[in-house]
Amino acid sequence: MATAALPHPEPRSSRRDAIVTLALFLLTAAFLVAISLSPLAEGFADAANRGPGDLDLYSAEVTRIHAGESYYDAAAAELSARGYPMRSVFNWRTPLPVRLIAALPEPLMASVLLVAISLALVVLSFALLADEGGVTQGFAGVLLLSGALLPCFLGEPVLLSELWAGVLIALSAVCFARDHRQIGLAVGLAALFFRELAAPFALVCLAMAASERRYRELALWSIGLAAYAGFYAWHISQVLPRIPSEAHAHTDGWLRLGGAGFLIATTQMNAYLLLLPQWITAIFLAAALLGAATWNTPGGRLIGFTIAAYTVSFALVGQDFNQYWGCITAPLLCLAAARAPFVLRDCWRLATQSPAFHPSLPA
Repeated sequence: MATAALPHPEPRSSRRDAIVTLALFLLTAAFLVAISLSPLAEGFADAANRGPGDLDLYSAEVTRIHAGESYYDAAAAELSARGYPMRSVFNWRTPLPVRLIAALPEPLMASVLLVAISLALVVLSFALLADEGGVTQGFAGVLLLSGALLPCFLGEPVLLSELWAGVLIALSAVCFARDHRQIGLAVGLAALFFRELAAPFALVCLAMAASERRYRELALWSIGLAAYAGFYAWHISQVLPRIPSEAHAHTDGWLRLGGAGFLIATTQMNAYLLLLPQWITAIFLAAALLGAATWNTPGGRLIGFTIAAYTVSFALVGQDFNQYWGCITAPLLCLAAARAPFVLRDCWRLATQSPAFHPSLPA
């Protein structure tokens, strides 16, 4: 007596999922390209005049600290002299990395340190991508990362807290993905102390530790975040007495709802993308979102949720001159984008193959 075979829905389900994934990618890419070619992208990456240079500001602060001033006195003097808005505490950077550079015997030592951290990120990223998707994927990640990390090798950008935070966030995420969890946690907290914009990454790590019941890690993140809250409260206590009564603030505030235009602008913080038309950056961003959304490993989910958190945050908050915030996300976007061609290849193969004939199913 013949036994009826059970249906096998997986091939059909996988094919349907592949078609949906391809369609969503094409729609996202088309939308972002349209935004990049429209007036909605104007005023961000294409803004002609961004006012006083932040690198000059930080360099002058280092000079003053070398002359014996405290960091906050140096910052107050230079912000005022250069016409920066000073009324909001958010316009006052926390001491790192300016104070670190000023404390070192030679400024070059800070550059060497940042380069060493960047090289560690490259090595671990190659290992992660190659183990999960093959050597070609690993080399693709290294190639893209070289554009995001190039400023680390140029000397003066070492003054940017966003550059330090972005490299440290990516290194922390890769350490978690490679199961070096204690190092990842320490590096992630260091990123937060360099720039408060690392907070979305820290909160994603905290939430994932809670959801996956890693209670010791959850406790350590909680202690670290509490320590940072105390540090930032002290920072505010140093800033408030130094805000002049005549100080002004940004007229438009920080909630600008820049949406896709601002996202594309921040994504351009990669040496290769800055040299190319903005619509190519739009495609790159769509590829990175695809790679992040389909990265279904523990480390991949951490990177994907982090990219999602910054995508939402930067769509809501940021002035038109804050393009350099993209240094925070640039390395992570490179890791996700390196996966995209291989995801698209696999989806195409699934979507275009004929459904397998099964004898138990009607012809």
